[in-house]
Amino acid sequence: MADEERGQRGRDTFREILGFPAQPPATPLTQAAQDFIFSEVWSRPGLDRRSRRWITLACVTAAGAPTAMRTYAKAALDSGEITMAELREFVLQFAVFQGFPKAVEFELMLNRLEAELKA
Repeated sequence: MADEERGQRGRDTFREILGFPAQPPATPLTQAAQDFIFSEVWSRPGLDRRSRRWITLACVTAAGAPTAMRTYAKAALDSGEITMAELREFVLQFAVFQGFPKAVEFELMLNRLEAELKA
């Protein structure tokens, strides 16, 4: 696949997943994210988007990555593929398997996000 085709697929997938356009990559890391994560991983066959969203939410929450947690949770809600009630249930499930302190961080972020979305 040509680099431009791969880049375009990455930009298109980024917009579909996150709900806003990708900024032009300014660093090797952002270029890799666009070209690999969105062009190659998110667009693979084998799992539906909703499943990929759940896996991503579990991973970014386990990593304790606040920006990614908020970004992917908001994108999941905006897409309509995941509801706030499901995210609340996710927090409980996550707490059991990854620990309550990490789950509390996700829940606090959800509380802020929910208040923001209702405003």
